Amino acid sequence: MASLMISPDGAMSARGGAMSAAQAGSIPAAPEGSMPAAQADALLQLALEQGTAASRAPTTVPAAYRGLWRRTLLVSGDGSRDEDTRVFWMQTARLHIDIRVPASRSSYVGAGSLDELTRDELAGLGEQMGFAGITVVEGGPGMTSESCTWHRQIDYSVPSEAKDIGAMRFETPNIVLEDGIEAVYHERWEREANSAGIVWALRFSPQQAYAAGLLSSGAAWQDAGDAAPAVFVARCGNRFMLARTRSPDAQAALVAQRGRSLAQAVRDPAVSIELARTWLDFEISLGEVYRPDGARWIVSLSTLPWREGQAAFDPHTGAALDALPPSEP
Repeated sequence: MASLMISPDGAMSARGGAMSAAQAGSIPAAPEGSMPAAQADALLQLALEQGTAASRAPTTVPAAYRGLWRRTLLVSGDGSRDEDTRVFWMQTARLHIDIRVPASRSSYVGAGSLDELTRDELAGLGEQMGFAGITVVEGGPGMTSESCTWHRQIDYSVPSEAKDIGAMRFETPNIVLEDGIEAVYHERWEREANSAGIVWALRFSPQQAYAAGLLSSGAAWQDAGDAAPAVFVARCGNRFMLARTRSPDAQAALVAQRGRSLAQAVRDPAVSIELARTWLDFEISLGEVYRPDGARWIVSLSTLPWREGQAAFDPHTGAALDALPPSEP
């Protein structure tokens, strides 16, 4: 293969003081005000219903693909091998979320926001990759393999016209091999054991996400259009993933960087560091729904490193997600 975040931790920084969305580097708290609990509950329920409805469509992915997959091998067209990059792909009946973090990426210890990073540190984040969208599987009985197309609706990388299509062949029920169709590569994927069980996925437009407090500024998203997804969240067994795209203005500015990697664009001294930060204000996180110590919805890997080890959602939202039934057939 070439969500739901209501007030996780974004109101204050570790160093104190109010934070902007870019400073927090995560989806901020729900809109401020003295909203009655009943109204807040109703708003959350409406958000869940909208997200569920947006994700309900004809199933395009066989059950064999559903779960969380870890890439254990990449062989590129030049013969080089990669067994170290941390790559995870969560697949539900229709939607996918993918995160790719280099093994060499710094842990950014002591940092709590994008505003605290130098240009070189920001460029390090630019080496990451990830995306979310709709998956379509074609082929089946009588064919040597199926083709899998990942239609990326939000993408951490610089926009590209390249298609993401792989020829898939199951070596075992929990190991699938992928060979590029429009690019030369080979990947081996292994299903994570704790990703069986409950499977659901939600997808929110900017308007739905803002109404539920998933985005910090309605004004920043008012021209995005209701059809464009902004937030994804998915669960497979005890694992979850979420993805929240950058602002429309940041995405529009990034289009001019076609042909370069995100890290190259961020390193360019002609690009203001403020603009570079908006490009990197894009969260993809992977975590555990519950842990043996009782903690819930804890992030284990993220494109925003300071999110790791933290609760992805506030207790109220986490409880709502706990009660969410499967949203896909």
